[in-house]
Amino acid sequence: MKELFPVSLLYTESREDIDQRLFLGTLEKGFAVLQAFCNNPRPMTMAQVATAAGMNKSAVQRILYTLRSMGLLIHDNRTKQYRLAPRTLDLGNAYLRGNPAIESTFPFLLEANKKVRETVNLTELVDTDIMYISRVHSRDVLSSYVTIGQRFPAFATAPGRAILAHLPEDERNALLDRSGFTALTPRTRVTRPEIDAAIAEVHELGVAIAREETVLGDISIAAAILGPDGLPLAAINVAAPAARWPDAKMQEEIVPVVQDTARRLSKIFVQQHWV
Repeated sequence: MKELFPVSLLYTESREDIDQRLFLGTLEKGFAVLQAFCNNPRPMTMAQVATAAGMNKSAVQRILYTLRSMGLLIHDNRTKQYRLAPRTLDLGNAYLRGNPAIESTFPFLLEANKKVRETVNLTELVDTDIMYISRVHSRDVLSSYVTIGQRFPAFATAPGRAILAHLPEDERNALLDRSGFTALTPRTRVTRPEIDAAIAEVHELGVAIAREETVLGDISIAAAILGPDGLPLAAINVAAPAARWPDAKMQEEIVPVVQDTARRLSKIFVQQHWV
């Protein structure tokens, strides 16, 4: 059996600042169970869900029954396992449909895709990860398989480092202190000096570059989308097969497109009052 990853709930404010008179602990527990399936995207028994969510079986049993009754989980009577139901896609799709930035920035991603003929992504920072929220695929079958909503550790990715480089130093250090520096590939930089150096390179090079650190065989070039205060709002990146883009060609053809697109998107974010 694969290792179960424990739930890590993210809060928009510190737990100490939460008004317990308004906070619904039952809802938090229900979300913890759903989050367990996000961290462990495969069918699980009740006991496995309880372990992944860090909760007792009695509470998990009631939550699983409720979520199943609501159509959010599917239960296999033969294997006694639960899995997410298609209805859980509703919330993510509602976010994508309701986010004006995704619709308005898509033409810029499409334009960049036509110029470099490689996959172009828009990402946001979610705690210590970056999340893919919009994407224009390369037509090449060698393009890496990443889906909307997928997350990777910010420290190990080009868009993550592009964003980290523009955060205030204390905020960046606090984020890195919470990160688990686990290698995604044999080429992932996982020591703090290596990561600090990679982030420092962003200001020197004008972009963040990660070579085979997230997906073997891929190179990623990213730049942050900045608000008027210079703080990062999101990031754009081009992902491509490393073998097709030696350094000189990448610097000449991809880097300018990424930088120009990020600058234009920064203006769009400000003009549309998304900051």
